[in-house]
Amino acid sequence: MPVTDFFAILDMPAGCQLDLQLLDAQYRKRQAVWHPDRFVNAPESEKRQALQQTSLLNDAYNILKQPLRRAEHLLDLRLCESGEVVVDKLEPAFLLQQLEWREELEQLDTLRNEPALVSLRQRVEAALALHWQVIEADIAGHDWCSARISLQKLQFLKKLQDELNHLEDRWLEN
Repeated sequence: MPVTDFFAILDMPAGCQLDLQLLDAQYRKRQAVWHPDRFVNAPESEKRQALQQTSLLNDAYNILKQPLRRAEHLLDLRLCESGEVVVDKLEPAFLLQQLEWREELEQLDTLRNEPALVSLRQRVEAALALHWQVIEADIAGHDWCSARISLQKLQFLKKLQDELNHLEDRWLEN
């Protein structure tokens, strides 16, 4: 099943890095054309088309403005016919590191050790930065299978980063 190319819809170059100001400008330009308010007195078919186009533009913009979702979409465009890479393709060392960090996070929650939280956050953010470089190189080199695995690693790390943020927010509330 073909995947809708959100880069093409917003006339943006396909890649991991995007000029976010240009993305905003392209989105606003296209929204001005298809905004439903412009079709208030139009026939129902045109109103429906305007709503569909606006919805599509919103989806494209929301995906492309988020780096992880943008990378996922880029890979979906390239791999839409070949299916997903399964998690067991990830290196055991990477998965073990994830387990260790999750155990550390659980202990942090129990002990409320702020210096340890800062330390874990720094290690996770360093791993995120490293894996962003890897996925960008994979995509630039058209190594789509490796890029899919890199994306899975980024998803693991982003989820851990979100959990660290959530824990820190809970501590600040108490």
